[in-house]
Amino acid sequence: MRSWFFIINYFAHDFFSAFWLACFIVLIILRQSAGLPGPVPADSALAHELFQLFFWLQMISLGLIAVTGYLRSKDTGGRAAQDPAKAKQFLIVKHAVLGTFFLAATGISVVWYMG
Repeated sequence: MRSWFFIINYFAHDFFSAFWLACFIVLIILRQSAGLPGPVPADSALAHELFQLFFWLQMISLGLIAVTGYLRSKDTGGRAAQDPAKAKQFLIVKHAVLGTFFLAATGISVVWYMG
């Protein structure tokens, strides 16, 4: 049986992944409400402050995703019934696809924030 720490860590990893995605969606909505393609204008104080808030929440979430993902990689419980080679291959492909998306979207967010 897995320890309570790994169970909580699995939940936190998935939670912060979803929270990161929610922040990215909010950033898109804020940009669209301000009028694309430029950055959220500073004269729209509330929208600008919300944009900054959700940008930093997104960055914090990304850091927590990385930390909990690292800790998650240390958990070997419950994998004895799976074919280890297939499980490893699946995790590599899944994380390559999701990692590419997360990095690209984070890069976009940073460009928006800096712009």
